[in-house]
Amino acid sequence: MSRIQRVFIVVAMLGGTAAACNRTAADEQQKAAEAQQEANQDINEANRKAAEQTAEVRKDMQENTAEARKDYDKAVVEGQQKITEAQEQARKEAAEAQANANEKIRAANREIRSENVELRDWGQKKIDSLNNKMDDTRAKAQAAKSEVRAEVEAGLKDVEVKRDAIVQDFSAVDTHTEKAVDNFKENVDKRIDQLKDRVDTLSKRL
Repeated sequence: MSRIQRVFIVVAMLGGTAAACNRTAADEQQKAAEAQQEANQDINEANRKAAEQTAEVRKDMQENTAEARKDYDKAVVEGQQKITEAQEQARKEAAEAQANANEKIRAANREIRSENVELRDWGQKKIDSLNNKMDDTRAKAQAAKSEVRAEVEAGLKDVEVKRDAIVQDFSAVDTHTEKAVDNFKENVDKRIDQLKDRVDTLSKRL
């Protein structure tokens, strides 16, 4: 074998070895690409499942929260209704108690005393009319705020003092002359009207 032949053989062998190496590298790259593609698919699937689970959990949370809010709102409404009913019942009972007390007080202490029967009856109607207006205002005051109720009650006490003074005047009036009686009735009319106006003013505060 000549030297030239040996050189050709070596070159051919080297060329075959290089081709084999190139084929091995290409195969590895293909395997790597396939592995990455498979990994990407697995990652995408995992993300999809996680997204579905997250959406389901959030849906359950929203439904549970909405149900809890519904129950809470219902409890609040029922509680407020019970409080309102209790307050209304308390006001009703207080108004009834006050009305009964007013009736007893009026019967015991507000009787007109006069020798003149006609004058006594006239005066009693005037006083009763004022008392009724005061009773109505006191009944309304039971539903008012405490500070307003206290203010109204103080005003009514002042009216009571002036009313009692009028009642006492009936026992001292001169009933022997018609003019004296007429003058007295005119004076009482004016004073009663003033007291009624005062009660109306107090009632408007409620």
